[in-house]
Amino acid sequence: MADRGKLSEDQELPVTVTLTLNNPNDLQQMLHDLYDPTSPSFHQFLTPDEFRARYAPSESQVADVRAFLEAHGLHDFSLDPNGYLLRTRGSVGALNSAFMTELHEFRDAGEVRYFAPATEPVLPSSLPVQAVVGLENTNQHHNHLRAADIQGGAKPSTLNGSGPNNGLSPSDIKTAYNIPGSVNGSGQTLALVELDGYTASDVSSYESQFGLTQVPLTNVLIDGATGGDDCGGGGLEVTLDIELMTAIAPGANQIMVYMGPNSTQGLLDVYSKIANDNTAKQISTSWGLTETIPSAATLNSENTIFQQMAIQGQSFYAAAGDSGAFDDGSTLSVDDPASQPFVVGVGGTKLHITFGTSAYVSETSWNDGFPYGPEGGGGGISTIWSQPAYQSGVGGVGSGASTTMRNVPDVSLEAEPNSGYAVYYNGAWGVVGGTSCAAPLWAAFNGLVNQQRVTHSKTPLGFPNTALYTIGSGGSYGADFHDINNSSTNLYFPAVTGYDLSTGWGSFKGTGLFNSLAAF
Repeated sequence: MADRGKLSEDQELPVTVTLTLNNPNDLQQMLHDLYDPTSPSFHQFLTPDEFRARYAPSESQVADVRAFLEAHGLHDFSLDPNGYLLRTRGSVGALNSAFMTELHEFRDAGEVRYFAPATEPVLPSSLPVQAVVGLENTNQHHNHLRAADIQGGAKPSTLNGSGPNNGLSPSDIKTAYNIPGSVNGSGQTLALVELDGYTASDVSSYESQFGLTQVPLTNVLIDGATGGDDCGGGGLEVTLDIELMTAIAPGANQIMVYMGPNSTQGLLDVYSKIANDNTAKQISTSWGLTETIPSAATLNSENTIFQQMAIQGQSFYAAAGDSGAFDDGSTLSVDDPASQPFVVGVGGTKLHITFGTSAYVSETSWNDGFPYGPEGGGGGISTIWSQPAYQSGVGGVGSGASTTMRNVPDVSLEAEPNSGYAVYYNGAWGVVGGTSCAAPLWAAFNGLVNQQRVTHSKTPLGFPNTALYTIGSGGSYGADFHDINNSSTNLYFPAVTGYDLSTGWGSFKGTGLFNSLAAF
C-alpha cells in the first residue's frame, strides 16, 4: 500500500486498550486442572465475576493506565466487565502522543483508503498494557465459504442431497453422520461471531422448508453494528451459519447472533462480549485472517479472551480456512483464530453419500486444485503458537505434524461446495461449502452433547480439545471418528491414519463421539 502521509490530527478514533492479567502462573495451572479428569478441580468452571476477581488488573493498575491516557488527551473511558479491556477515544494527535507513533493514511492498488501506525506503538513498560487495538483499519477478516456451481459446470458435482438443488438437507446431515435422533439441543444456547447481518425471513424459510422448529434468534449488536445485511457478501455467511446450526439443533433455547464491525477492534469486542455474557456454552466463528497478519499483541489479546472462555466452560469452534495449506494464498500458513491454542480449528472434507438414502459412503480431504481453485480445507503448522499439551504425541513422520508448534485443524467435516449444503439466502436456494459450514455444525453438535450432559448432571463440556485428543489417541477412536487416511491432501498435507494436518482427527461418527463426549 502507498503511504499518503499523516492522518488528520483532528480526527477522533475509538481504541481498545487490552490490559495484562495478574497471576499468570495460577491461570495456566487453573486451565490445566480444569481439563484434567484426575484433578479435584476438573470442570469446576469459574463465572466471569470469579475470573475477574482472580485475574483482572487491580483498580489501581487500571487507574494508572487511565491517568496516563488522560494526560495525553484521551477521554470517554469504559472498562469491560472482564476488567481487562479499557475502551477510550481521542483525536489522532492525542493517540500519536500517547502511543509515540504517527497514524498515516494508506491506499491500496484500488485506491481504497486505510489508516495505520507508521511505526509500532510504544507505551511505558511500567504500565500493564498488552495491546492497543483500533489504531488501524487495514485488517479486514474474511468469511470461509464457497458457493457451488449449481448451473452445471466448472467443477464436477457430487450433489446427492435431498434438499433444493440436491444440496444437503438437515436429514441428510443427520443420517450421513449418524447424529442421534434423541437430542435436538433442547435447553442449550448457541452463539455465532458475525461481521455482517442477515434477514430473518431467510432463516424462517429454511426452517419451514425442512419442517424445523423456529429457533429464537437473539441479536447482540456491538460497536454500532445494525444487524442488517449490507449485501457485501457477508450476509450469506451469517445466514448459512444460523441455518446450519438449526439443522441439527432445532430445539435449542436460542441462537445468539453477535454482530460487530469488520475490524480488529470490532472482532475483539465481539469475542469479549460473548465471554462476559457467558450465556452460550457453544460458539462458532467462520471469519478469519492469516495468523501472521495481526500483531503479536492483538493475537495475545484474543488468546486472553479464549482462555477466559475455557475457564468458564465455553466451547469455541473456528473455521480453519478454504485455501488448503496456503491460507495466505501462496505460502504454507494457517488461519487465526483457528490456530489459537484454546480454539477448536475445524477443517474441511469432501463427503460422498448414497443418493436417496443419504448413507455415508466415504470422505476425502477437500482439495479443489487447479483449474478449480486453489480451494481446500485449511490446515498446517502455526508459526506463532507452541504445541499445546493436548497435542503431545501427534507429530512426527507421516502426518507432517509438528512436535513443537500448534497443529491445525483439530477436526473436520464436509466442506466441499459441490457436495455441499442447501441454504436459503436473499429469497433463493443455493448450495454452499467451505469450512464456514463445518464450524457451526460442530458447535451445534457440541450443543447436543451438552444437552445430554445435563441429563447426567454433568457440567458443560467446556474447551473440547483435551477430550477430543484423548479420544483420538485412545481405543474408541475408530468408533467415534471417520479416520480419513487415503493420502488425499489439502493441497499439500496428506490424510493419513490418525491425526493429520489435512483433516485433523477427521469427522464425527455422531452417535459414537456423542456418547464419548457426553460421558467425558
